[in-house]
Amino acid sequence: MTGISRESGGGAIQFSVLGPVRVWRGGSELLLGPKQQRLILAVLLARAGRPVSMHEFIELLWDGDPPSSATNAVHRYVGALRRLLEPDLPARSPGRWLARQAGGYLLRVDADRLDLLNFRALVDQARQADAAGDPAGSVGLFTTALGLWQGRCAADLEPVSGSHPAFLMLEHEYVSVVCEAADTALRCRRAEAVLLPLRQAAERNPLDEALLARLLLVLASDGKQAEALAMYEEIRLRLQEELSVDPGAELRAAHERILRQRVDTVTPAEAERDGGAGAYGPPVPAGSGPFAAPSVRTARPAQLPPGLPGFTGREDALAQARALAARGGDALRVLAVDGIPGIGKTALAVHFAHQVASDFPDGQLYADLRGFAADGKPTDPADILQGFLDALGVAPQHVPAPPDTRSALYRSVLADRRVLVVLDNARDLAQIRPLLPGTGNCMVIVTSRSRLTALAAAHGAHLLTLDVLSPTEATTAFLERVRTSRPHAGAHEIRPLVERCGRLPLAVATVAARAAAYPERTLHDIDLELSATAHNLDGFSDDNLDNDVRGVFSWSYRALGSQAARLFRLLPLHPGPDVTIAALASMAGISPPEAAQAVGELVRARLLTVRGRHRYWAHDLILAYAAELAVQYETDRPTVRSRMYDHYRQTAHAANLLLRPGPQPAAPASPLPSVTPEPLPDAAAAAAWYTRERAVLRSVVETTAAHGDSRMAWELAVTLQVCQQRMGWWYDRAATMRAALRAARKAEDPVGMARTHHGLAGALHHLGDLPGALGHPEHARHYVGQLHSTADLAHILWNTGLVYHTQGDHLRALRHLEASLDLVSGPEPGRLKATILSGAGMARMQLGDPEVALRLLRTSASMFRDLHDLNGEGLALTVIGQVFRRRRDYAQSASYYERGIEMMRLAGSRGNVAEELTALRDVRLDSRDVAGAQRAWTEALRTLDDPDLPPAVQAREKLAESDTAKQERRTASVI
Repeated sequence: MTGISRESGGGAIQFSVLGPVRVWRGGSELLLGPKQQRLILAVLLARAGRPVSMHEFIELLWDGDPPSSATNAVHRYVGALRRLLEPDLPARSPGRWLARQAGGYLLRVDADRLDLLNFRALVDQARQADAAGDPAGSVGLFTTALGLWQGRCAADLEPVSGSHPAFLMLEHEYVSVVCEAADTALRCRRAEAVLLPLRQAAERNPLDEALLARLLLVLASDGKQAEALAMYEEIRLRLQEELSVDPGAELRAAHERILRQRVDTVTPAEAERDGGAGAYGPPVPAGSGPFAAPSVRTARPAQLPPGLPGFTGREDALAQARALAARGGDALRVLAVDGIPGIGKTALAVHFAHQVASDFPDGQLYADLRGFAADGKPTDPADILQGFLDALGVAPQHVPAPPDTRSALYRSVLADRRVLVVLDNARDLAQIRPLLPGTGNCMVIVTSRSRLTALAAAHGAHLLTLDVLSPTEATTAFLERVRTSRPHAGAHEIRPLVERCGRLPLAVATVAARAAAYPERTLHDIDLELSATAHNLDGFSDDNLDNDVRGVFSWSYRALGSQAARLFRLLPLHPGPDVTIAALASMAGISPPEAAQAVGELVRARLLTVRGRHRYWAHDLILAYAAELAVQYETDRPTVRSRMYDHYRQTAHAANLLLRPGPQPAAPASPLPSVTPEPLPDAAAAAAWYTRERAVLRSVVETTAAHGDSRMAWELAVTLQVCQQRMGWWYDRAATMRAALRAARKAEDPVGMARTHHGLAGALHHLGDLPGALGHPEHARHYVGQLHSTADLAHILWNTGLVYHTQGDHLRALRHLEASLDLVSGPEPGRLKATILSGAGMARMQLGDPEVALRLLRTSASMFRDLHDLNGEGLALTVIGQVFRRRRDYAQSASYYERGIEMMRLAGSRGNVAEELTALRDVRLDSRDVAGAQRAWTEALRTLDDPDLPPAVQAREKLAESDTAKQERRTASVI
């Protein structure tokens, strides 16, 4: 931590974020814990004493896909950091360093404690020295400040630290200071002093043309003209290969000055002020351009459009914008707001611009760049510059024709002014770049449907993505718009309407305007109208609006290529809340790389949104617009659906082969042409795929059943039960089996009816419906008898035996299990045989024959071990644990339970893990280990997704009983 004096005594704390995140206490470096904990510390340090909101923490740690426990996790990480920094801090004390503020946290630091603040203090001193006429002293202070950087900000936390705005902004601050140091060094002919930090900065930012221009000039000034010229050629080739662009005006001007040996006569910043090459324009000969004649009259433009009446909500977004506006320094402040069509980007930008307009006394400029206009023709930046220069007081005859020169004049005019620039509906960086001021006096607000990562990389823009309104925000916005015409409207009446709108601001505004215009119609009637048009956008159209919902979506759609447009039209055919590239490839009948390219285009057009790793989501109203187009243009929708259904059936089958190798109950035929199953490398990936696609898979079964595709429905339902049982998704299994059974009955399909009756019986057994669990196997046996399937009959007898075992009729259970065993009595140690032996061992144990029970169970466990079936072996071991519990050998019993539970946990069998943890609880209680019992119950609850499943209900009841007993014991001891 060079440059910060470290105290060695008294436990003094020092922080470093300019490079790897590090902390010292009393001269000893601390271990900072897991990555997520270090990320929280890093962003607190990057904010340097300013608060970080809970929303920012959650976005940082989980990238838009947080768990339900995210807030509690953040609090835990902060608590761990507080204890790390102050190990002697009493419980619940506020502490010296970490403080709660504004719904988040801040870290109290100063320049003596944090290298970032020390860096800024040194930079301020350097600027003061330069202003006082001591450029050489200024260069020395700059180089000391830059020496504090030991790599990128939070360099040990890549890739997050390389893309998150909090860290990117510091990197851009660093680059800005390097450029400023280079300019100062060039003026006082001390180029050699800044060459090393320039090289390091250029290595980290190989496409920053302003930085590279200064590196070229410093090299030449230090006598390394040949290296500078060779480097220019490398840069030119790199820009062409990576970005397909030529060097910008500033690089070209630096190159020209090197060729003319004028590197020490003027710095890049002075060249722009004095009429030479600016950041985007070539040099203008003296006396021949607009810089020669001071023809700028005093003008204060006020071009902001009116703000939206009754604007509400967006407090977090506005807080981020205000923090950026309040930031000091010489770097240009750029706020880039993006989001899907109709999300309210312009409304937010204009509202915020009016809030901060008084901070920019020299005026406000506004332009609609028409990046996604209906005619597909974005506005030429040169035309916008013409209007801006006119508004700023430049006489038309002095506005140059070449775009680069016009842009340079624009920056020169703004150099000493404080102006707010709003660039609405931008398409890309190429359209925005010529319109950026050149100094930190100004601020720019950009809105775009595209996420402007290139603008963040090149100019340090703060990226702000808007989501749909919260339920409260949407309801409040609606009420504000109808308050005059419907003064008695209540939130309870509004909420159904805003949910119909998907809480999309444009849709909310359209429906609210209709409600205000026709007060004689009840809100319930309007809700019914929207419900009647749920699958199209008729309910959100308005002949009096030129930007109704359908029209706004169409602007993005028309800009798509043919492949992306077709993929967009197919989106509504997918039944899930989100979709993968492989699924879309199968639906469209194209390769995954082709689908990935089309998806990228849809994401850039904001018609799809990234939701988690490799998953994509579209707003309901966007899907409704796509459905309208599909009806009009997609005539092969049944074929598309068939490929999609087969995609999920094939992938589920592949997942089952990984989770439970061997013969499968419903192996599908070969994939349909152009169907691409998801690539699943191992069992963990298979289980993760099932978890992500849980809702989609259930929907596919129910949809195919409803559409009469009986075989697809029951085959997929039977395939899914392998994972549903492992995960404890019993309600899902019951629902998919019922849907498939209805379809099989309607199709009079005996195989489908046999399999679904049997599968439904297993689900009902686990849900505690024992009469249903006994009734369905009888129906299944009837159809299996017609099919003459020995294996199916053995399965049904085994399942029936388990139900009788649960009822307590162990003799009848044993008879069914032995009859099942007779049907699979061959020499092969198959999985079904091992499973039946385990069940027979349970029955023998209950009937008082422990020795036979142990022999059967150990044989079963050995068979499962040979089959590499961790779940089956684990279940057999837990039943052996039951035998030892009956013998009152609780230590041995607990040991078998723990081994079995661990095996099932490794197999991903959460449902079985939860049930056996509940049984382990009883063993712990028998041995009077109350704390161990409570741990088992608590873990069982955490394992299950559904709190209404019988094991979860039972565990909660036992926990409550334990708490009550504890309280009674405490009360008795007091008495």
